[in-house]
Amino acid sequence: MCVKEIFRLGKGYVFPRPVRCLHKGCGSSRIWGHGFVLRYLDGYAAPLWFRRWRCPDCGCVYTIRHADYWPRHHAPIQTVVAGLSHRITHGFWDQTLELTRQRQGHWMRALRSNIKTWLGMDASGDLIKGLHKLIFLLRVPVVRLV
Repeated sequence: MCVKEIFRLGKGYVFPRPVRCLHKGCGSSRIWGHGFVLRYLDGYAAPLWFRRWRCPDCGCVYTIRHADYWPRHHAPIQTVVAGLSHRITHGFWDQTLELTRQRQGHWMRALRSNIKTWLGMDASGDLIKGLHKLIFLLRVPVVRLV
């Protein structure tokens, strides 16, 4: 999917239909279109229309989003990782990303919590290594669990 094309075409963009339900344990092939939902992404002044899908067997409703974005995040993965890496390496936030320190601090607190939860490591350890290990394990390292 091309985010620029989604922005340009809006609801006219042809979203790929999932072959099977993405919910764990379901896998039904009966996926229905379930309308559209507005999502905000960094770099776009207006929200973008994304297609929603529904599985009639398990009732799961989900939105397929671009692979460059983690669920529940407006910034691309590359931006999040760059901001965290800069903070960990240099000790201060990267001003060139044009993101608030509060937002980046939210990511850092979530990263520390997830490293402790999923890897059992002390949060004062190697945060860069923990960040990349969580990504390798297909975990969103900056999602807030609580």
